[in-house]
Amino acid sequence: MLIFIHELGHYSVARFFNIRVERFSIGFGAPVWKRKARSGTTWAVSRWPLGGYVKFAGDAGSASNPDAAALDRIRSEEDDVSDIFHFKPVWQRALVVLAGPVANFILAAVLFAVAVLWVGTRHPEALVGEVEATSPAALAGIQPGDRIVEMDGRPIDDWVSMAQHIQLRGNTPIKTVVERDADRIALTVTPRMIEDEDFVGGRMTRGQFGIRLSSDAQMETRRYNPVSALAFGSDQVVNTLSATGRYIGRIFSGREDGKQLGSILRIGAMTGKATVDVAKAEVPAGERVRNLLLVMLNLGAGISVALGFANLLPIPMLDGGHLVFYGYEALAGKPLSQKKQEIGFRFGMAILLGLFVVLTINDIGYIGSLLS
Repeated sequence: MLIFIHELGHYSVARFFNIRVERFSIGFGAPVWKRKARSGTTWAVSRWPLGGYVKFAGDAGSASNPDAAALDRIRSEEDDVSDIFHFKPVWQRALVVLAGPVANFILAAVLFAVAVLWVGTRHPEALVGEVEATSPAALAGIQPGDRIVEMDGRPIDDWVSMAQHIQLRGNTPIKTVVERDADRIALTVTPRMIEDEDFVGGRMTRGQFGIRLSSDAQMETRRYNPVSALAFGSDQVVNTLSATGRYIGRIFSGREDGKQLGSILRIGAMTGKATVDVAKAEVPAGERVRNLLLVMLNLGAGISVALGFANLLPIPMLDGGHLVFYGYEALAGKPLSQKKQEIGFRFGMAILLGLFVVLTINDIGYIGSLLS
């Protein structure tokens, strides 16, 4: 579904600009089902369901790299070439390419919104209970009963937002303000890196202060109408993108090992494990179905954001790589030469194959942690 929505974003904007689309495919390889629409587009489900593509007239392949020979033939054989993607203004091509990731971000916001519209959200105040001895919090001077109100200049609304801020800042000092007996005290806490379990029991690393939520913390339950739910969903998309960007930045700075990045095997493992856990819960069948739908809504939203983000990476063959080429064309007043584009696409393929190997190794280690 997530891939379909991504490709539908490309397709819809292309058709808005009256661009000729030859094929809309979910999966790669030989089609196992196909149907030709009146518009001339062949809709297909292909053998290898590891992605999808929209192929425009004049494309050399599924990555929408131009086929110089095919474009020359179209010019010589057709009087009207205004519906050819590669002959459209650069800003229209850029919007078509950008539409795929944007469709994923919109879908994620809607999925997040449906989840909170259904059950609302719970927000425990950031009130400290137990402080572990010799933990980063204890060494910095945090005490039981302190209320954490600010981190790195950002207000902290609840325990969840506090934990999310700490999680991606292991071994990085955090300027923290606590409220104690009506006084505000500024402290600097450096979270330690620990190995922990994610929501399905897989191994992950994260930053930790060494504090626990107080049993006296007040709990706020928030309900949403359609407008406020969509606003919440949009905020979640922005926060997820920010967290993803921060994590990747920490990989390049050597503060993370990158093992939290995964691919299709991890998606399958997480989905399967979440389904099994919900099915085993000793609750009425109706509640099990409800819980499973909520898990899938949130998991699907998170993966949709990741799919949009990954496609915006400036790697040839991905949407972000096309946008880099179009940016050059807009600045230089002419497209990058066919030969240089081909070199770029080959380089991009090599990068993607390398990433596939790394992510598969990560996925195997993650699945192993689920089984241990």
